Amino acid sequence: MSTLRREELRRLLSTPHQNQHFVLNGQDLSGLDLRNCQLSRAVMRNADLSRCNLGHANFEGAQLQGANLQGALLDDIDLRDANLKGADLRGAYLRGADLRGADLRGAKLEGATITATRVEGAVLDKSFPQASGAA
Repeated sequence: MSTLRREELRRLLSTPHQNQHFVLNGQDLSGLDLRNCQLSRAVMRNADLSRCNLGHANFEGAQLQGANLQGALLDDIDLRDANLKGADLRGAYLRGADLRGADLRGAKLEGATITATRVEGAVLDKSFPQASGAA
C-alpha cells in the first residue's frame, strides 16, 4: 500500500466506515483534527497522535502500544479495552474518557489532566492517580 498524505489520511479517518479495521503502525498523525473518528480495533502501535483532537472518538479495543499522545485532546473518548502499554500521554487532556478495561501499564501520564474518567477494570500502574485531577 502506498503511503497516504496526511490530508488524505485525515479525510479517510473522518469518514464513517462500517466494519473497517485500520492498521496505522508508526503513522504520523500529529496535530490532526480527528474528532468523532471511528477507530475501534485499529492497530496504531507507535503512531504519533500528539496534539491531535480526538474528542468523542471511538478507539474501543484499539492497539495503541507505544503511541505518542502528548498534548492530545481526549475529551469523551472511548478507549474501552484499548491497549495503551507504554503510551505517552504526558500533557494530554482526558475529560470524561472511558478507559474501562484498558491496559495502561507503563504509560507516561505526567502532567495529564484526567477528570470524570471511568477506569473500572483498567490495568493501571501506581502512577495513574498522580495525574492531575484523576477521578
